[in-house]
Amino acid sequence: MSKTENILIVAKSGRMLAQMASRLGYGVVVIDCFSDLDTQQVALECVQVDGLGLDSIQTAFYDLNKRYDLSFAILGSGFECHIASLDYLHQQIKVLGNTVDVFSAIQNKESFFATLSQLDIPYPETSFQPPKAGGAWLTKPLQGEGGLDIRQYNQALEKSPSYYWQHFIDGEAMSVLFAANNSGFKICGFHKQQVVDIDHHNFLFSGIISQPNICDSIKKKVEGWVAKLVVVYSLQGINTLDFMMKEGRCYVLEINARPSASMQLYNDELITSHINSCLSKFFDVPADLQDYRAYQIFYAEMDTIIAEGIEYPDWVVDIPLAKSFIFTEMPICSIIARCKSEQQVVDKLLLRRQYVQKLLK
Repeated sequence: MSKTENILIVAKSGRMLAQMASRLGYGVVVIDCFSDLDTQQVALECVQVDGLGLDSIQTAFYDLNKRYDLSFAILGSGFECHIASLDYLHQQIKVLGNTVDVFSAIQNKESFFATLSQLDIPYPETSFQPPKAGGAWLTKPLQGEGGLDIRQYNQALEKSPSYYWQHFIDGEAMSVLFAANNSGFKICGFHKQQVVDIDHHNFLFSGIISQPNICDSIKKKVEGWVAKLVVVYSLQGINTLDFMMKEGRCYVLEINARPSASMQLYNDELITSHINSCLSKFFDVPADLQDYRAYQIFYAEMDTIIAEGIEYPDWVVDIPLAKSFIFTEMPICSIIARCKSEQQVVDKLLLRRQYVQKLLK
């Protein structure tokens, strides 16, 4: 793929992919739900949509394709609830990533956990009927992303068929980022996930911290799982596997069969790895991180109007436009940090959150 060809980025938020591709010299056009300032700064054009529903995507794609004659697309988060939009884009343009069939198969939770059982890959006890016994259970949507609508199980409230139930494991939420080419794979790195409890979203994704010194036994075990899953699902491009870790034992939660937020902790060449693994099947990945890097979402604690003239430091991303109205508990922006130890990066994130709070006031 030549860098003279423009790439279409479509995601709930396209900023990360747009920045990485743009810094490598690609022209990018973006369809997303935020149209953040830093997305607009790197994109040839950015179209903001209310959501990734089919009508919105069809209209936006038709208008952009007329002006830019697009050939390739990279899709990010947000399609879990919009398979029809995913299917439409695959019909219109060469999507660099997993096929619709692969994405849908992984989204089929009953089939996915049955596959894990067949592969002898452990996962938390899971039920597709509301649990009658006591104990710590979570209610999870059959289609969702970013921890949206995951909550503690309340037997009196569970009536909807659009959920499943999983036993709660009080451990560390982890993920591994990898590139795949249908049969082979290469690990990019491991990460610890951060969540916040907002309204009825008890486990809303709020950030990640790289784990360059994860123990070899865990690394070997998870790599073995990835090897099996890449072949069974014929995965390609950049993907992540989420898992829980407790007392040296690990349990798979899900596969995100698309580029995820942890990509931005790495060299921009990871976009090249994604493209090559989809087009030529020959790819490499950047060297493992030797330090601790973090990305954290800053959610609004109250309804907020973004003032004009705010000068954001270069470690703030997903920058909202001036005069934007941000509802309580919606993301305002995100923070990046990098240090030599995990505690240092946690401390730096806290200081930077406090700084952003002062800016917004």
